[in-house]
Amino acid sequence: MIQSRRQVLGMLAAGAGAGFALPGAIPAWAQGGRALHATIQGFSLAIHIPEVIALREELPKLGYAEPKIDRIESMQVLTQSIVAGSAEAGDADVVSAIRASEVGADVRLIGLVYNNTSQVLVVNADKIKSYADFKDPSNAIALNSRGDFIYVMLSGVLDRNKVDINDTTIVEIGGSGSRMRALLGGRVAAVPVHFDQAEQIVKQGNYKVMIEPWKVYNPWISEAWLVQGKWLENKDNQRLAVDLNKAMLTAFRKTNADLKYYADGFRKYATIKDAGKYTDEQIKPIWQKLSVDIKAWPNDGGFKREYFKELLPVYRKAGAIKAEPDLNRVIETRFVEQALKELG
Repeated sequence: MIQSRRQVLGMLAAGAGAGFALPGAIPAWAQGGRALHATIQGFSLAIHIPEVIALREELPKLGYAEPKIDRIESMQVLTQSIVAGSAEAGDADVVSAIRASEVGADVRLIGLVYNNTSQVLVVNADKIKSYADFKDPSNAIALNSRGDFIYVMLSGVLDRNKVDINDTTIVEIGGSGSRMRALLGGRVAAVPVHFDQAEQIVKQGNYKVMIEPWKVYNPWISEAWLVQGKWLENKDNQRLAVDLNKAMLTAFRKTNADLKYYADGFRKYATIKDAGKYTDEQIKPIWQKLSVDIKAWPNDGGFKREYFKELLPVYRKAGAIKAEPDLNRVIETRFVEQALKELG
């Protein structure tokens, strides 16, 4: 087993294809109550809105100060930030988190950020007409990070269609907005983007949605809250882990029940251009698709160890993990379970 944090970070960086500098840690306590220090994705799109509402609004209702939030484009780097102790909790890509545990990092996944994924694979239909076209070296696929959950998801779908992901050309571009611009600019032939972004893309040329993951996997687990195992040794941190999940569950439930709750959050927190000008009627089909079709915000938290176990063969086939990870260690369900008991 790898003992040093530096070694673990090195192996994670190797999996991502590069090493990255990480920001320094800051104190976890702030005036007026404790302030959670969290890292989240660089973009807050439609599927992320309940997460941001939970952090910005629901967690403070439980007696916490306004959280300290850092944004990181690369999911691999976000996982590294937790391994390095540069933040208390991060909405990490579950594949890189499990891989970090596999190579010796003392980390735990403690609850979902959202269920399934709103990301779809959009292709330039002039270049990609069948799965076999992905083997053409000129038809590059832009992904956030090689080996992250989208890479693994795509690997599984390609494998079902007799294409080895190792026979494709992958370029790493952090952030779905950046990937969208790469596709529209003709630099790549396929990109995973959120479905609301896909709707913008298909209006601008001969582009089509080729893969909708929620129709292939049930469920697909994309992002979850990641913390250090050592952090959880502190009872106050255990309480915070429960309360973070209470805030998330509250935001999930209110979102599913109330369009206005979600729409208000969308206008305040979405990083989409002119999001503040969207009307409830414009937001309604996005909300319905995520809540009803994708089932992005499960009222029970959707955080069960068996869901991860079912996906292990896909992870292994993609080369994202090599052995049999100890899911009893890395998947900590007790905080969601306690949150559910307290919320009723």
